[in-house]
Amino acid sequence: MPLLIALPLGVLVFVAIVLLLLPLSLWQRVRSGGARRQAWPWLVTLNFWATLASTLGFALFATIASAWWPAAWLYAVIGWLAGVLLGVLGHALTRFESGPQALFYTPSTWLVALLTLMIAVWLVAGLVQGWQASVNGVPWPASGWLSHAGLLAMAAVLLGYALMYAALLRRKVRHHLRYRGFDRSPR
Repeated sequence: MPLLIALPLGVLVFVAIVLLLLPLSLWQRVRSGGARRQAWPWLVTLNFWATLASTLGFALFATIASAWWPAAWLYAVIGWLAGVLLGVLGHALTRFESGPQALFYTPSTWLVALLTLMIAVWLVAGLVQGWQASVNGVPWPASGWLSHAGLLAMAAVLLGYALMYAALLRRKVRHHLRYRGFDRSPR
């Protein structure tokens, strides 16, 4: 009997923690997302390759998902291309400060806030759709932004943005190092 009481209580505590920490983490992301930071070359390169690997994994998932979700691949490609354009815009709006041995950059705060809002909408829409489908038996929409493919497209926007921003930042860091005479690669 105590286990039957503890299990729902544990679930409620978990849900309460998630409901409290999720808005706090999103707010912290907006606050720190527009902060000035140093572009460490090894970290920028690691971020680029990790984002590229994530993009390839996502493309594989979208390919498999297209067998069950109509137009999933098309939505993912369109979302990814929109994210790439956002990455170019984000890089153009980033302020760079070149020091003698380091490059500093400050991303656009309003773009970080916009992407964070998109993440929040994506999470809430997925939770609401999941709740509606599991509790009320309402089927998921077959098309539109609330469909599986639409939510996949929103994730693709974020991945496309991250990949393009990382690629352009890596290029900027490499140019900075070459210009400052720190390039160790053979010519």
